[in-house]
Amino acid sequence: MSDSPSSSDFAFDVAKLRGNYAKIQWINFFWMFLVVIPVVVPIWQSHGLDMHQVYLLQTVFALAVVVLEVPSGYVADHIGRKTSLVLGGALAGLAFTWFAFADEFWKFVVFEIMAAVGASLYSGSDVALIYDTDEAIRRASSSVRPTAEQTSDRAAIASLGQRLFYAQSGETLASILGGLLVLVSLDLPARVNAITAWGAFFIALTLVEAPRELGSAHQSHFQKAKEIAQLLFVRSALLRLVLINLIVYGLATLTAVWAFQGYWKAGDISLAFFGWLWAGYNLTVALVGRVAHAIEDRIGSAAVVVSIGLLPVLGFFGMAVSGAWLGTVFGLAFQVARGLTQVVLKDALNSRVPTDYRATANSISTLGVRFGFALVGPAMGWMIDGRGYPFALSTFGVLYAVLFGIVCVPLVRMRSVFRTAPTPRG
Repeated sequence: MSDSPSSSDFAFDVAKLRGNYAKIQWINFFWMFLVVIPVVVPIWQSHGLDMHQVYLLQTVFALAVVVLEVPSGYVADHIGRKTSLVLGGALAGLAFTWFAFADEFWKFVVFEIMAAVGASLYSGSDVALIYDTDEAIRRASSSVRPTAEQTSDRAAIASLGQRLFYAQSGETLASILGGLLVLVSLDLPARVNAITAWGAFFIALTLVEAPRELGSAHQSHFQKAKEIAQLLFVRSALLRLVLINLIVYGLATLTAVWAFQGYWKAGDISLAFFGWLWAGYNLTVALVGRVAHAIEDRIGSAAVVVSIGLLPVLGFFGMAVSGAWLGTVFGLAFQVARGLTQVVLKDALNSRVPTDYRATANSISTLGVRFGFALVGPAMGWMIDGRGYPFALSTFGVLYAVLFGIVCVPLVRMRSVFRTAPTPRG
């Protein structure tokens, strides 16, 4: 009897691979179904933490990610995306279970470290599996093997937008639930989150590892690390600029996000509105992410990149000079920028990186954001506590106005290259 798979067996394998698309969307949904998040700053403040300590907690998380991000990406590239996602899901479940019982600063530090390990294992692995799945399915249906520059198929691009949509939809629904639960008890959102945080783990167990071709088995670990560094930072000016912009504008959103809840509280917005406001913010990201590739097709990549660069400037200055409710409207600028960044720039990176380096490239992007936050996050917290929100937000508005000219304009000038997608988008 032949050991070769029959055509029906092969078709069944492809069908199982296709199931990864939906499973990854639902993993993202549960990963971001964070019931505690819309009220996490008031929870920390109820345990005696000030805004400087809030930003210090996020710095602990960021530094842990800096240490773990690239090694975890390397694990995902060389041990498996599924394994990485399963381990990441387990750590997330454990972290939020611990959070439900934490009541002082050092216990929240332990939570941040556990969450960072889980996030590092998760980060980039889901995106890499989307592209791996897409490539494997197209290899199965064609005798022509796609090159590294031909991996940006409509299914993968659409999946990036859907991934962001599901993630932000999960956080939106969780925000509404958290906002309702906090009216009963400030501790209740954390207790519910201790249960829901396990959802991503159980779905990850059902994923199918996509077959992929790795680089030369004769390459040493050092040679592979050198290869990815050469690819991202030396060989391609376009890839280098895309990566830098991903980091810079990911940092803008992350810095602003941790200011939102304290900003609302300082503006005397009732805690009863926090869940709804957080839900609206995340729904904005979800909707923008869902149509980001269509926006890019309509107005062009250069216009999208300019928007990504200017929206944080608008957000920081708008919040600085406005009252609480109008400032909350200006805060939406960060959410629109986030939706565009996480689809358009992330696709620009992943579609140009070979499969065996893809998770590592995504991890380097995340590492850059977290390392940047470790540098500027405590400064934001210190300025908020010492000088107030208008001063802190205006300072970052000036910073991002300068960064627009330094990192965004050069990418726009390469628009003739950037707009040439690896494959047609129809």
